[in-house]
Amino acid sequence: MELNEIKNPQFVKNDKGMISVFLPAFKGGPENPTLTKKDATTLHFQFNAKGDIDLTEIPEEVMSDLASVSKILVVEINAMKSIDVLEKSIDALTKNKEPSEDTNIMDAVQRAYEVTVKA
Repeated sequence: MELNEIKNPQFVKNDKGMISVFLPAFKGGPENPTLTKKDATTLHFQFNAKGDIDLTEIPEEVMSDLASVSKILVVEINAMKSIDVLEKSIDALTKNKEPSEDTNIMDAVQRAYEVTVKA
């Protein structure tokens, strides 16, 4: 089954006004990726020439923030690795232990890159 929509993706804005979005990892590498406003709550993410996806149910304040930037950071997360890290962390917490060193959530980041915004 091919994924063609991600509902309510997680956007984060830091204190310097830079915006990042966290998405599942895509196959292949990004090639001139762009993020284009489709409607009031939807963005079209063109990952490369063969891959694209709609990001839907985006809050109004995020869409407003995106209108004022030319680029954002996309952070692709390896879902299986993040589940593994979180399971190990939860297991440690339920046993009142410190998580082991192999539970670093940053290990779940597959790649990060800038994307041109046309919102």
